[in-house]
Amino acid sequence: MIHPQMDVIVGDIKEYYKNEIFNISSENTRLYGDHMSTGALYSSYIYPLGGLEKVKAVSRYYCYWALIDDEFFDNSVDLDNITQTFEGFQATLNEAPEIEKTFVPIREFCSRTDWTTEVKDIFRKEMNRYLESVLKLRTIEVQMKTVSLEEYLSYRAFDVAMNVIFSLTWYTQDDMPPSLYYSDEFEKIFEYGGISIGLLLDLYTLKSKKKEIRNYAHSIRIIQRVENCKEEEAISKGVRLFYEYNAKLKEEFSRLEAKYPIAIQYFRYIQSGSVRYCNESREIRYKQVDDIDENLVKGRTVL
Repeated sequence: MIHPQMDVIVGDIKEYYKNEIFNISSENTRLYGDHMSTGALYSSYIYPLGGLEKVKAVSRYYCYWALIDDEFFDNSVDLDNITQTFEGFQATLNEAPEIEKTFVPIREFCSRTDWTTEVKDIFRKEMNRYLESVLKLRTIEVQMKTVSLEEYLSYRAFDVAMNVIFSLTWYTQDDMPPSLYYSDEFEKIFEYGGISIGLLLDLYTLKSKKKEIRNYAHSIRIIQRVENCKEEEAISKGVRLFYEYNAKLKEEFSRLEAKYPIAIQYFRYIQSGSVRYCNESREIRYKQVDDIDENLVKGRTVL
């Protein structure tokens, strides 16, 4: 299922980049299509029943958030700079009076008038969990620290931010009371959803043209190191783990569906939409080095 007004969401994100983001970011323009698709297409896949204005707002937030994640986290081994970005992001989420220009789009999302206090608190809590996990994994990478697969996955579950994406269901939908979140019934959904998508992205980023500095904070590299095996064997194990965690997630959906039918319906859309977007990104955002045609890269866009 796709949001019925996806074309409107796509048009909005194009105008947003042209009129606002180009004036803030120095990111290479070849990547803008990728980030815009992270906003417009992904949001349309995962929130097909969300109110239009709120999904447009989330789309804007996602596209710029993805750009920050790429530029300041995944492609950096400067721990001081990573920590500075981490602190700036947290300050913006907490609506500090003075922020750097880089975080203006984040502040705009957080200061929208259509939030309730309870829902914004849920969002902030999950964003902080994401940021803390990012910092842990980047520290592992910078320090070239060897960790177990289990420890890595415990961070990757939230570094991939599926918990944030699930939590924004409380924002995009009007029939999700905050009390559901605080029941802690959905904690395993947040965890298993994050691990399964994290493993899928690890598989897709392994040889992608999109640069990511992740030799120690990457499931396939960790499996190779721990089990002293070839890359292909590690990839096979990574695939098996993805299916295992995806199966665990489906079990949680089935266990809770009778009690929380509406919430589980929304969460199913998020998971299936995330897998769909990841698969489509295999040909765009995570295009493989062996597949790429350099003559087609410049100025590419999926929108």
